[in-house]
Amino acid sequence: MEINCVFPPALATPDHIVLAEELGYQRAWVYDVPVSYADTGATVAAAAARTSTIRLGVSVFTPHLRHIAANAALIAYLATVAPGRFDAGVGAGFTSSTYLGRKPSRWAYIEEYVLALKELLAGREIEWENSILSLMHSPASGISYPIDVTYWIAAHGPKGFGVAQRLGAGVVTNPTHGDNPVPYDGACNLTYYGTVLEDGEALDAPRVLDAAGPGASLALHMGEHGPLVGMPEALGYASAIESVPENRRHLELYRGHLIEPNATDVRFITGDVIRKGTMTGTREDIARTLLRLENAGANAVLYQPAGTDIPRELAAFKEAADLRHTLTAKETQHA
Repeated sequence: MEINCVFPPALATPDHIVLAEELGYQRAWVYDVPVSYADTGATVAAAAARTSTIRLGVSVFTPHLRHIAANAALIAYLATVAPGRFDAGVGAGFTSSTYLGRKPSRWAYIEEYVLALKELLAGREIEWENSILSLMHSPASGISYPIDVTYWIAAHGPKGFGVAQRLGAGVVTNPTHGDNPVPYDGACNLTYYGTVLEDGEALDAPRVLDAAGPGASLALHMGEHGPLVGMPEALGYASAIESVPENRRHLELYRGHLIEPNATDVRFITGDVIRKGTMTGTREDIARTLLRLENAGANAVLYQPAGTDIPRELAAFKEAADLRHTLTAKETQHA
């Protein structure tokens, strides 16, 4: 099973990706939300110049943020500066669309979008929105076609899984993001939020709140479709967010998304929310969770470190992931 990582890009993220490569992570992706994070393309390009083996990627490109030609050109550039090791994720844009006060794209449109990206990156023309488009880089640009890219679809339900299956793409999914199982036979990255507890460390300790708080905020934001259904904290959060004027709610809902809890989130993040809303645990807890996933057929996890000490989070999670091999050996010896 691959142990991968993903980051909301910040100015220090290239340093963290270098460390991830040194620690043995196999993929390092970054999110693409320009209104909240550092520039996606610049981050990946900087990391590409300082790494050589770890696969890099964007999770995920969405139709609402850039014209298809702009996204295709960015993919072409990043795949060129990280030859043979660039992954392009594409999604409907639930979060990034909410930031703009728009609805996510339809899945039928996403399927057309990826097919069009493939054509552009093959060096062919497409007809898009009543215009003929092409990527026209000359040899002097250093970019040449065709460009081979591995595609991943951000999917959390049957429509998205179906699109990925038809496209022959991998899937990146949050198992707690909705009520659906993950019925997908291809490559699949399961997102993983939380922190590794030190011995005796409480779930409501300041360090834990700092590192696991962003993942706990996401669980609160999922509302009735997330893991906190029925908890007092979730009900309180829902009431608080409903009190925000509707024309501003999309801003307050995702302010600080996956970087730090916002002022509303903080009021409802407790030790119980971290326990139920993230996969926080000791090294052995996390090792056993990963071992169960692996034994159930999972082929990759995508860990997002958070808080003020990203190097510590990366190192501790990789230690826990490696510990699952020791657990396997012990169980084999006692069998």
